[in-house]
Amino acid sequence: MRGGDIDKIYNYVNNVGIKLRYVVLTHCHGDHIAGLKAIRRDFPRASIIINETDKDGMTDASINMCDFLGLEENFITADITVKDGDVINIGNIKAQIIHTPGHTAGSMCILINDALFSGDTLFKGTYGRTDLKTGSERDIKWSIKDKLMKLPNNTIVYPGHGATTIISDERVRWE
Repeated sequence: MRGGDIDKIYNYVNNVGIKLRYVVLTHCHGDHIAGLKAIRRDFPRASIIINETDKDGMTDASINMCDFLGLEENFITADITVKDGDVINIGNIKAQIIHTPGHTAGSMCILINDALFSGDTLFKGTYGRTDLKTGSERDIKWSIKDKLMKLPNNTIVYPGHGATTIISDERVRWE
């Protein structure tokens, strides 16, 4: 779920009865960080996690694009920064961080077993914008080809926007 889906996040947390421990951000754009003030207020023990390269974008409107997107500026700082290869342990679940620069310099994906949460790096049939500050088309194509396309065929991709896909279907587009 994206940060702008605050009602969905609250409903899920409350209906499932989980204790919110981490909020893992795939990148610092406003549509993904929206709602952080409310989450920090209502779940003060939850740690906000972002790639170390995108941490400054959390408080820089020229990078997070809150104004451009018509969103309230959040200007929340992350509690924890991560880098490529780091693992977040959530009980017996291991979430592997894959730094995938391109949509933003600090874009990252999170791999849990055979599920990839790709943020705005990889969508079904395409990839995220690269024309915004810190974006790079060259970098996003490298990230997808050299990192994501090396994942097993059966890896399910849950993008930050749009329909799910699987690596085998996306690999056909990248060969």
